[in-house]
Amino acid sequence: MLHQIRAICHKAGFSKGPCAWLAIDEVPIEQWMASHIDDPEVSKLGLSLMWLLDEEEDALAERRFAPGEDRTSTLVPLLVCSDDMDFDCTVLMTEQVIEGGMLHWRRFGWSASGGLEVGVSTYWIADSKPVSFALSDFSDALSELKKIMRHCRGN
Repeated sequence: MLHQIRAICHKAGFSKGPCAWLAIDEVPIEQWMASHIDDPEVSKLGLSLMWLLDEEEDALAERRFAPGEDRTSTLVPLLVCSDDMDFDCTVLMTEQVIEGGMLHWRRFGWSASGGLEVGVSTYWIADSKPVSFALSDFSDALSELKKIMRHCRGN
């Protein structure tokens, strides 16, 4: 099944105000992922592209989210602990695979390594279901996220 992804202005339950965010099938990513992997605690996590304090970790998240070359696999830190706002706490990872005009999040898991080594060691969730997007939609969502960051602040 092909899912839709787009950038939105969203006030997560743990934030003081709205900020740029991603939504899957019109649902904020932390809520959608909580349902997708059947773990309500995931709804308390923040989008790594918006919710990191450390500049090096923030740059790493941005690099890993960016789609790679065709037939490549990248370990992407999707969501992070909303309290600590870094990679040394809870980090939900995905294996992002590019195939033709598609981007797949093949599996999901919890990083066992922190900081700039996030995802190097990961506890993969058994039987997690993949999620697929049109590569062009995913790239458009990331571009739009950067644009709306200027207009949607408050975290």
